[in-house]
Amino acid sequence: MSDRPWTKDFQIQSVADLDFVIGQSVGFPVGMSRKSAPEFRRRVLAALLSHRMGLSSIDYVLKRYVEPGLYEDENVGLGDEASDFLRGSVDKLMRGLRDLHTANPGFGVFGAEITLYRLPHSLDAARLLSNRGLLLEVVPILRLCFEMMSWANAAFYLQDEDAVVGLKAQSCITSMKEVYATAGKIYGYLSTFSHWVHTIHEQFIQVEAEQVSVLNASVRYRAMALGLCLVITDVLLSVIHKLYKERSEALITSVQGVLGSGSDRKAFEILSRIEVATGLKEMREIKTLVQ
Repeated sequence: MSDRPWTKDFQIQSVADLDFVIGQSVGFPVGMSRKSAPEFRRRVLAALLSHRMGLSSIDYVLKRYVEPGLYEDENVGLGDEASDFLRGSVDKLMRGLRDLHTANPGFGVFGAEITLYRLPHSLDAARLLSNRGLLLEVVPILRLCFEMMSWANAAFYLQDEDAVVGLKAQSCITSMKEVYATAGKIYGYLSTFSHWVHTIHEQFIQVEAEQVSVLNASVRYRAMALGLCLVITDVLLSVIHKLYKERSEALITSVQGVLGSGSDRKAFEILSRIEVATGLKEMREIKTLVQ
């Protein structure tokens, strides 16, 4: 029996958002942040190429095979823009929600605030999976996020400990319509994709020329999943505004750019551009989920 602590075998592999990969197509993937400096990226590429070519000098490869201006003028795509907005929202929400926490809260308020504080982390997990072109795996996380904010919205006003403990998230969905008019429609959409039933098989199973294939990831899924993340973010901000009113306005403005439910709020604006850019009927349906 080894004296090695089991925790050494389960170290968290990466807490960084590795959203830029070099060498993926040649079998030597190296992940880094998309915000990495172009010079750093070029040096990593040179190291990868030198290893693949059996050369010892990275500097020689850098000068001979890597373009000096490579990675300097990269355009940020709409998908990356959506992901950046969502990631930035998570950071702002974590800081802002902590500042909004109630002094000496009752049992219901305490439970609601802890739940809301945990929620952005779950939302970010959905974003990360979205960027991998996944949909089936993303929707249950977003459904969980919706249930968490629905539960928090109800628990916030409860004083009795037994009432809070016995509160079921599913029973709180109806009251969410007072916060977000399309809440029932959103939960219904997420619930459809959260269960493996025949109605969603066509989203993942393709039949062509008597051949059956399963689609695991795609750019269409990424657009849809990021769109749904934007919807859930928009709902969460509405819940926060309802619970904290004027105290939350600085946080909401920092995320959305504006207050209120106008078409100029950032989540809605990005979602609208995704709908137009993709032309997907699925994106048109997702767009109808926002109020």
